[in-house]
Amino acid sequence: MKTSSLLQLYRGEERNSSLTNNLLLAYLELLGLTEDDALQKSLLQELIRSYVQLEKQVDGLLKNTLPARVAEEIKYRGHYVPRSFVCTILFTDFVGFTRLAEKVPQEKLINILDEIFTGFDRLVETFQGTKIKTIGDAYMVVFGAPEEVEDNACQAIRASLKMIKFINEFNRNSPLAFEMRSGIHTGRVMAGVVGHERMQFDVFGDSVNIASRFESSGVPGRVNISEETCRLAQSHFAFEKRGLISLKNKKAMEAYLVVGKRE
Repeated sequence: MKTSSLLQLYRGEERNSSLTNNLLLAYLELLGLTEDDALQKSLLQELIRSYVQLEKQVDGLLKNTLPARVAEEIKYRGHYVPRSFVCTILFTDFVGFTRLAEKVPQEKLINILDEIFTGFDRLVETFQGTKIKTIGDAYMVVFGAPEEVEDNACQAIRASLKMIKFINEFNRNSPLAFEMRSGIHTGRVMAGVVGHERMQFDVFGDSVNIASRFESSGVPGRVNISEETCRLAQSHFAFEKRGLISLKNKKAMEAYLVVGKRE
């Protein structure tokens, strides 16, 4: 029997039988508790579903912003513990980009960079790299952090060669011609997460500065690498010595250009 019907019965019997009314009141209270319990369970289930959905969205956003392993550690520990890695750092940029940017509408230029860097992202993932950031037309990747990668020097070179090939193919179908420089160095870095509002996984140390310098002094369309990277990858690739690269506040270092895969 519905609650409304019972209430009508209670009102109709109000003058006749107090015992009947007492029984009806007791039953109504019990029924109210039962209905409240069902409502609470329904609300709780809906709350749990909403929470799970929200957690999935936050988890997806976190892992899209940070490397998966870093995101998991932050999720369960509340922070990422800075640690040291020996990895290979790759920098790329485009020759004459500033002059190019002055000739192309900004919206179009951003769309072009988005297309190029999206292609780079896919290639980097293929070779187990971790994209660190883009600064204008510069693109930075590490191989071997926050997860160790076997033969990370070779993986960085393979990725760089594929990126150059990607740009060459892009130029065939574009009215704009891009020339890419790339620089690679292998060394020890300190990795950590910086920022609170917009957290970012990043690497720090002299090795990063060296890789950046090898990129800025690179040859368009070629992969410019340090002696340490050359030493680690010499069984897989052939190189030609380029000469010394000057470094700020450091001794000049030998530079090598990748010729191709070693047979």
